[in-house]
Amino acid sequence: MASQAAAAEPSNRRERRKQEVRARILGAAEQLFLRQGFEATTVDQIAAAADVAQKTFFNHFATKQAVFEEFADARLEAFEAVVSAERGQRASTQRRLERVFTVLGDHVSETSELTRDLVLHLMRATPAGDGAAAGSPQLSTLQAAIGSLLRDGQAQGDVRRDHDIAFLTELVVGAYCMIMIQWAKDPSYPLRERLEETARFLGEAVAPRGA
Repeated sequence: MASQAAAAEPSNRRERRKQEVRARILGAAEQLFLRQGFEATTVDQIAAAADVAQKTFFNHFATKQAVFEEFADARLEAFEAVVSAERGQRASTQRRLERVFTVLGDHVSETSELTRDLVLHLMRATPAGDGAAAGSPQLSTLQAAIGSLLRDGQAQGDVRRDHDIAFLTELVVGAYCMIMIQWAKDPSYPLRERLEETARFLGEAVAPRGA
């Protein structure tokens, strides 16, 4: 048993070292993407900022795009976390939607350059004429999160039942995506104001008639 533990220790150290280097590369890339954008950032700059050789970078990531995809996944996880946190609050669905959109607006303001690149990346990854981009895994993640929130609303009686959840989810996610696309194309677009106004409108739109 002692010999097995001794043999495993070097392997554990190598794995920890590998993860530490990977995290350093990601941290350096994030700072550069935030400061100067994805397109203007090079692998050489990331490697230099992370204090690793270019070869070390490619040992962890095949391309700069692969690093970018990590951030895209992280943003989706953050979106899910925001929605999940709201699902745990005692509040109306309208109020939950408002808070979700507000928190997302605040987050975008803090990471504007990187988030803009992520939105534009998603637009480029979605073929023209693909409609709602139903095949996009990113869109599927957004729809699953919002759909869960709306189902909670139906259960508590403040989300209408004369339309199915799929339609209501598409309505909410579609509005959110269009606002993000407008902002990504025009940095002067009043993002936070539109998110807040749209959340209020959507809250009223998904409410039962006469509510």
